[in-house]
Amino acid sequence: MLWGKRIFFGLVALAILQTIYYYPQMPDVVASHWDGLGQANAWSGRTGFFALYLGIVLMLVGVFIYMPGWSVGRSRMGMRIPHPEYWLAPERIEQTRQFFRRQMAIMGVVHLLLAIYVMQLAIEANLETEARLDSGVFWALGLYFSILTAWLIYFFLHFRRP
Repeated sequence: MLWGKRIFFGLVALAILQTIYYYPQMPDVVASHWDGLGQANAWSGRTGFFALYLGIVLMLVGVFIYMPGWSVGRSRMGMRIPHPEYWLAPERIEQTRQFFRRQMAIMGVVHLLLAIYVMQLAIEANLETEARLDSGVFWALGLYFSILTAWLIYFFLHFRRP
């Protein structure tokens, strides 16, 4: 198993432990949406709040772990990459598949880290008397989009003209 998958599934376990630990501490009705200033402006039930979170985690597992494996059985893996005649040639296709699996695991880790961190901020906001979201969410999103941009550049440079 790739190291990225190990980290990813460790983070899945962390998200489950986070839910198990905080679920009983949360009020029955929790703030579930905040405006740009961090003020709560929508609420939901505690069960729905955590069910949505675990649904997002499950979706991330499907997209970043199982979809790349599923695509391996497809002849062209559903890929639309530059120079497919080179990268999907029989002598290179396994290397290309491994690259995709590795990159998807890395991005899965990045997405899951963002989800866990934002959920932790939402939990902490709901444990306060005034459910105000910490501004750390903006730093997290800035870091996330910086990593995503760097990853996309690296990804496309990998498939530049051979």
